[in-house]
Amino acid sequence: MLEGLSLKAVYQSIGYISLPVLCIALFVGWKSINARSLITLLVVVEAVDTAMVDTAYGWRNGYYIWIFLYSLLYIYVVLARRLIVKKLSNISSFCKDVYENYYFSKQEGALLFVYILHVFVCFIALFEVQLFQHYVIDTFPYVLHVFSPLLTLLCLAEALLILKLATRTVPVDEHVMALKACRKAEKKRLKNIAHKDKH
Repeated sequence: MLEGLSLKAVYQSIGYISLPVLCIALFVGWKSINARSLITLLVVVEAVDTAMVDTAYGWRNGYYIWIFLYSLLYIYVVLARRLIVKKLSNISSFCKDVYENYYFSKQEGALLFVYILHVFVCFIALFEVQLFQHYVIDTFPYVLHVFSPLLTLLCLAEALLILKLATRTVPVDEHVMALKACRKAEKKRLKNIAHKDKH
């Protein structure tokens, strides 16, 4: 029994590492606009998920519906990031730069695969719980013995991929940095011209 409790504690602890890892990755990958935009969106999604976890636990079997539906949001963020920043490009030059210099990396592809697996793992748990609720099965072995270890492995894979994504610089980032330097130089030049005209 103590071994079961300690394993549960390990699973729960690892489950909470996503948000700190995302925050570290955001700091590390700040120079890359593509990494920064994706990680920022994931931080928002993960923060809501972390804030809701205790409430969702209280929903008993409804918890499995919640995690299944919410896990789809991670897939949406990776796939629709360009559309999201496009909607925000009118109010943010950063979002405009991301939209115009969008880059889908191998790490994002691997991350998408991890999130799809996560949805699949959650769907099986939800399906098993529904079978139990409708008296088709007497117990739920998948939820009791397989579900938490699988989520833990996926959580660790996500953390490694996010950190890899944050430490990578893609050619488009070099282009954006050059673009920003040109903008800054142009603003400085216009400011100097305006200053000279006053005198």
